[in-house]
Amino acid sequence: MKRLILCITILLIIISGSVTSLYLIKNKNEQLIETLNSITEYAEDKKTDQALEKIEEFSRSWKKYYICVSFLVESSCLEDISSSCAKLKALLLKDSEELYSECETIKYGITLVYNNEFPYLHSIF
Repeated sequence: MKRLILCITILLIIISGSVTSLYLIKNKNEQLIETLNSITEYAEDKKTDQALEKIEEFSRSWKKYYICVSFLVESSCLEDISSSCAKLKALLLKDSEELYSECETIKYGITLVYNNEFPYLHSIF
């Protein structure tokens, strides 16, 4: 009986940890995507100063996100997103159209992080 209780306790701890990590990833993803949307809106409206502020905010948020999520996710996926993040400021200052594609690439990568970690039935079996 003690073994059964111990096994159930361990299982509950694992499940609660998994749910918590998924919740964390989802909330952080929504915040990052919202910031990226603000960056593209400001860039479209030619509000460079505000877009630069949002890029700095995004960079700080991304660094925290990277540290927090790096123990859950394969690092190569995060490194690809980080390289795209590093280009944002330069693309904005050049007034390049590639800024929008890099933002979309980052959004896709961030969404992919969540989708890869979510325990869909097709990814379990």
